[in-house]
Amino acid sequence: MQTAFAYEDAKKMAESEDDKVRLSLAQRADIQPEILYYLADDDSTEIRQAIASNSKTPVQADYLLAKDKDARVREELAEKISKLAPELDPKTQRKAHDFVMKTLKVLVEDQESRVRGILSDALKDLDTIPISLVKQLAADEDDAVACPILQYSPILTDDDLLKLIWDGVRGWRLKAISRRANIGETITDAIVDTEDQDAIASLLDNQSAQIREETLDRLVEQAPDIAIWHKPLVKRPKLSPLSLKRLAGFVTEKLLDSLLDRPGLDPEVSTAIGLEIRKRMATENVLDDKNSEEQDEEAIKDEVEQLNRAGKLTEDRITTRLHCGDREFAIQALALKADLPAKIVRRMILSRASKTVVALVCKAGFSMELASLVQLRLAGIPPQQSIKADENGNIPIPEKELDWQITLYLDDNEL
Repeated sequence: MQTAFAYEDAKKMAESEDDKVRLSLAQRADIQPEILYYLADDDSTEIRQAIASNSKTPVQADYLLAKDKDARVREELAEKISKLAPELDPKTQRKAHDFVMKTLKVLVEDQESRVRGILSDALKDLDTIPISLVKQLAADEDDAVACPILQYSPILTDDDLLKLIWDGVRGWRLKAISRRANIGETITDAIVDTEDQDAIASLLDNQSAQIREETLDRLVEQAPDIAIWHKPLVKRPKLSPLSLKRLAGFVTEKLLDSLLDRPGLDPEVSTAIGLEIRKRMATENVLDDKNSEEQDEEAIKDEVEQLNRAGKLTEDRITTRLHCGDREFAIQALALKADLPAKIVRRMILSRASKTVVALVCKAGFSMELASLVQLRLAGIPPQQSIKADENGNIPIPEKELDWQITLYLDDNEL
């Protein structure tokens, strides 16, 4: 009896001339489906919007609302129906599923791009939507509708994407494809072949994209005059030594630092990058100011301090600069890291005493590997007189003796 009374009450409210009464009814979730269906044809746009957004509205009413004259109603429906679609099992809810798909088809063809855009954004990650609807959204005339599907839809296959590229997809749409997760070499090669610079920049910036080494080499050859490629190329995880050397010849100094900081950098490549840095500094009169050696020292000291503040005064960097012949850089770096005046460090180096040099590098906090290089390259100690690492790669000198070597060169008046 309570249900019958509730139904009669709802029916009277639905027939009320007061819009507020009908609106309050349209917003309820405990109203019989036929009442909601009846209100789907209400004269008030606000009431039809409420019906469109009501999760309890029957799918038959949703199908009617998909053709509503007011775009606001269709937008509300697009928001709801796109969330409802993946929850329906076509086997157990066949009739409801079919209505939802028919409603989606109507909305996908909506004249308002905002309605289609709402659908595209909501459906882009789903794999339960008919491929025909996905392809229709991917080919939409509005980039804002097509791009989410092109970038994210798991339904689009490599063949689908290749066909789109070969058929001339460019601009924002090609950039969307370039940003897809884990795209393979066949797709990336096709994108590169388009010569669309913006799309290729997006592709290079996509760290999950698989790009052949040969393709990267080709892009590096073309890159000197294409600035938007420089940073993403430097960030690519797999670059051939040849490409790394070529990049060093034209990227900015900041990007040169990024190249030099790449993990596992080949020593030959590291040296080539270091030489490029030295050449540029010489061109800018940072290292080779013939008018004042003191200005050279101050410039290098400033550089060392800046690198240290940025956390980039590493052992690898000092090694590279030593290979490039930057003796002053190594002296200033060891002085800073060992917390000693540069003139004391010079005396220790000029002593050509292997224990003294090793003690200096140890105090600076670096390894025996660098100590060996400093002995040979900076102090000029013959290989047969230099101290070698022990079998574990450590410094074969007691800590007390290393400390004593340092104190020999300390002068309280100079500290």
